[in-house]
Amino acid sequence: MGIKAQAERIGFQVIGELTRCMDREPTHLYQCYFDEARNEFILRRGILTIIASDGTVF
Repeated sequence: MGIKAQAERIGFQVIGELTRCMDREPTHLYQCYFDEARNEFILRRGILTIIASDGTVF
């Protein structure tokens, strides 16, 4: 399941396109992306964590 699908499943909307930010990935187990609203999407072993631009964590 992709990031957009996982986000929508928990009621969060990805704004615009996702851009990968490899300099924020501490190890190869993480993938970090930002959308156009500067919300952060972190995938660790397929589990999505979202940090909204206001600091709220989903």
